[in-house]
Amino acid sequence: MTPEIQTQCDVVVIGAGISGLTAAALLSKAGLHVVVVEARSSVGGCIAGFERQGFKFDSAIHWLNQCGEDGFIYKIFNYLDAGFPKCKTLTRIRRIKGDSFDYLLTNNPDDLRDQLIKDFPDAAKGIRKLFACGKIFGDRLRLYTSLMRARETMSLLELGLYGLKMGYWALPMFRHIGVPVEKGLYRYFKNSNIKKIFSSEEEMLGVLIPIGWAYSKDYQAPPVGGSRAFPIWLNKLVESSGSKVLLKHRVEKVLVDTDKAVGICLKNGETILSRFVLAACDVETLYEKMLPKELIPLNLRKRLHNADLYDSAVMINIGLDCEAADLGFNEEMISISRDDVPKPDRLSGDPHKVNLCILSSSSRDPTLAPKGKGTLTIFCQAKFDYRDNWKTGNGLERGSTYNAFKREYAHILIGRVEKTLAPELRKHIEVMDIATPITYWRYTGNRYGSTMGARPTKKNIKSKIAHYRTPVKNLLLAGHWSEYGGGLPIAVKAGTNTSLLILRETAEIAYKELRDLMDGK
Repeated sequence: MTPEIQTQCDVVVIGAGISGLTAAALLSKAGLHVVVVEARSSVGGCIAGFERQGFKFDSAIHWLNQCGEDGFIYKIFNYLDAGFPKCKTLTRIRRIKGDSFDYLLTNNPDDLRDQLIKDFPDAAKGIRKLFACGKIFGDRLRLYTSLMRARETMSLLELGLYGLKMGYWALPMFRHIGVPVEKGLYRYFKNSNIKKIFSSEEEMLGVLIPIGWAYSKDYQAPPVGGSRAFPIWLNKLVESSGSKVLLKHRVEKVLVDTDKAVGICLKNGETILSRFVLAACDVETLYEKMLPKELIPLNLRKRLHNADLYDSAVMINIGLDCEAADLGFNEEMISISRDDVPKPDRLSGDPHKVNLCILSSSSRDPTLAPKGKGTLTIFCQAKFDYRDNWKTGNGLERGSTYNAFKREYAHILIGRVEKTLAPELRKHIEVMDIATPITYWRYTGNRYGSTMGARPTKKNIKSKIAHYRTPVKNLLLAGHWSEYGGGLPIAVKAGTNTSLLILRETAEIAYKELRDLMDGK
């Protein structure tokens, strides 16, 4: 037995992403002994980040929600340790740019509303209605902070009250759920050209929710040091409580005794016995490779295999030899689309046509780059099977052909950014790292390199794709497979709810304390 590996604990957590670490920290705080097992060499999962020649890069491009003082993440992290990494509220949130328009959403959305009315007077009535609806969304989104508890943790009475609260919360959203953006915009604008400004979104909620978040002042930048400051802090918290985080150790299988999880076996053959196993990893890998197949119903495996997943992505992280502001970049995320490209092509992954997101993290946090220099990230959706699996073939072999192809793809995207925003960008590139769907698949284990797992579609919800409890007793899920959607709030929500399920059976006082915190009491 390797000296650092302990043979027995209360809970084994598979995966040191934000969800697994949140769960581990909460369980450790309650006095349980936890061992977190991570295959990679660093914690954080999708937000692990990395460094190149003095530049610090986030491995996710995002703005944050629920990290302000009224937010769910703030409440949970503050409960763990008041010294957790804090986030500042964004003023400049999102710049929306096409061939014929260029607008900025700030934490005062009325400014954008008034500018749109000025530019599209024929659509003034619809614009006011759209932003009024967004403001209502913002009011309701504030209430969601106290609606994060999973149904599996509730009594019958609590379920009834929760249903009433959720009904009230979701009432303004019902008519927009699942509505394609074209149909949704038609309710506000019959013929106006204003529709093309928002048409890059897939669904109408993608238009209204960002406006709502802006009204509720719920956009934050990552803390100093980037989003990886969160997993680094959680890791220290877990280990300071006497629990353990094992890096560069891969779980080979979950140990089962009479249909109950009793621990794990590592790839090197060593075992760790535990009362509970918490899987904060890819659910198909768990069910297909870590467990005897007869334990997982065929119907469940089929539903998971046919689930609607979020696409993968291409991310180009660039270290600049100048500050990003010198090239015209500020703290906001920039969304770029082409007016002349049909919507399906904007989501196809074709580098000439796909929608782009551009962000300078160093404009938000100068510590991420050497003095006088900056960082820039270019991001787009991408398909895993694009051009013969990114020139890796059926064997997914990353050879010279793959490397040449991803460089060619990246240079096309950089060329578009030069044409649209920064004409001399290429001249200032000092460092460049390119991640493809193959990269996402390798580092996360998610099928097809999905960035966020299961989408909140009617098909997935009807099929009950998201779940916390597995067919194996004492084996629970965390991460984005136990909830729909992605991002930091969902990851923290999942880790917290899984902890609650375990605490209900192991630590009644801690369970009630965390339950009441989640309920806003």
